[in-house]
Amino acid sequence: MRFNWKHLVIFLIIILGAVIVRFYQLDKIPPGLIIDEASEGYNAFSILHTGKDRYGQSFPTLFRSFGSFQAPLYTYLSVIPIYFWGNSIFSIHFISAVSGVVLVITTFILLIDFEKRRRIGLSAVAAFLVAISPWAVFFSRIGTEASLGVTLFALSFLLFYLSLKRLWLFPVATFVLGLSTHAYYSERLIGVLFLIGFILLFKKTLLLRKKLLIAGLMLFALTQIPHLLIANSGAFTRRLSQVDYFSNQFFQVNSGDLRFIPFGRFLFIIREFLSQYLAYFSPNNLFFNPDPQGARSMPDLSVFYSWMIIPFVFGLRSFTKNHLSPLVRILILLTVLAPIPASLTKDPFCTIRTLVFFWSITIIIAFGVNYLLNIFLSFKSKALIIIIIVSISLIQLYLAYFVLLKYERSENYGFSYLELLKKIEIDKDRKFVVDSTRELGTGIRFAFIKKYDPLTLQKALGSRIVGQYYSNFEYDEPYILDNIEARPVIWREDPCKKQVLVGDIIAISNDQVKEHYLRFLFDIKNLAGDITLKAYITNPDAKCNLVPL
Repeated sequence: MRFNWKHLVIFLIIILGAVIVRFYQLDKIPPGLIIDEASEGYNAFSILHTGKDRYGQSFPTLFRSFGSFQAPLYTYLSVIPIYFWGNSIFSIHFISAVSGVVLVITTFILLIDFEKRRRIGLSAVAAFLVAISPWAVFFSRIGTEASLGVTLFALSFLLFYLSLKRLWLFPVATFVLGLSTHAYYSERLIGVLFLIGFILLFKKTLLLRKKLLIAGLMLFALTQIPHLLIANSGAFTRRLSQVDYFSNQFFQVNSGDLRFIPFGRFLFIIREFLSQYLAYFSPNNLFFNPDPQGARSMPDLSVFYSWMIIPFVFGLRSFTKNHLSPLVRILILLTVLAPIPASLTKDPFCTIRTLVFFWSITIIIAFGVNYLLNIFLSFKSKALIIIIIVSISLIQLYLAYFVLLKYERSENYGFSYLELLKKIEIDKDRKFVVDSTRELGTGIRFAFIKKYDPLTLQKALGSRIVGQYYSNFEYDEPYILDNIEARPVIWREDPCKKQVLVGDIIAISNDQVKEHYLRFLFDIKNLAGDITLKAYITNPDAKCNLVPL
């Protein structure tokens, strides 16, 4: 199909919209860094300057992070924006935002070939929906490996589809698919299942060039070597073991009557899997209810806009009519496989683990939108419908994300702790102990924003896990950064030292203030104006004369 200047203008407008939605106030919204972002950011900063992460491990296969491990690719790529823009919120979100734009471009290119006439209706609709869908916008604006993972997977999907006509692309597709397994955990399982399914679906075509098929499988296997090297360490399956429902303890607590019948544990696992799997196809979860976890969703807005349920139904109808098309067959395969990794975990409807699934659902919705638009022959009617729908969607998106999220969810991103750091940096003569009991990411946030010397932190943290980088899952890590200690307050000792104690209203209660003779110094408020942290100066003379150590 030829590309004329009108098509190019439409394409550029969609891409420009995707860029604006993803980069507008990227350094301010979300208003902070979640623990995983701060961990990625500091490790990238440390890699940039020393070639080692914060524990002193040279170029890890997986990055340790508070008792778990992070897929490495996002961290390594974050070295680039940190080099150019330093340690900032923008730098950590940059790779994710770029990934979101690339996903829009990939979607557009994928569906061009499906158009049989000289127009780009379906391609434009699909790309536009990916550009503005709540799930795509939300995860493109936080520093998560999942956003990079879905983009790499989509690129491999495009290459697999193109390889049906250009078989030399098959090895390239398997290599990119292999890279996606280093971007996010879900892609490890989806990648293997999808590759097997694709080969079975199109074995007649692929067997025409057996050498290319074998080369592709070898390239994919090559990308999996880093995983295999640490397979027995515990790190490879650590994240799954933290969230799955296979443990005996979880079975005993949640299985009910199944404990007392033959094969009860097996039946329990089957029940849990089907329950979790089907939840991802629930219209309520997809179109009406937000993800229950505040750090994974926007207030009052689900994965998709509510109006999308109508074109979704018509999209399924279009899929049925075009079920012999290679593209539709691959999309059906992906839609069936994509929820499986998240279905193996006990978290109900965990959106971050199913971005590939949401991408495939978005394409189904695009088929439906394109079908409905073609019903209206009048250009004015189509234009009016598009303007109304786009306006409603963008207004919803703006209110949910750029207004409500900023004020209602600022604490999900550690906003108050970043504000606290600003105050501490002004008052460098005092020593501060910041309670991290309920906020494990406090120390690593401070280290990242302060650009704390990586070599110093490597000595402090690395000594605790010498020779056990991939097998030690301890995450009790006190951070001592110049005049700051980020750790739980030790009430036996800390009030008897001249310092400032900082914590939330649970960490430092009014009764503790009276008991330990603390004097109020200042408080920190979130963007909604609520007090979230309080700082108190200790009074060692009064306290220690009454309560000896």
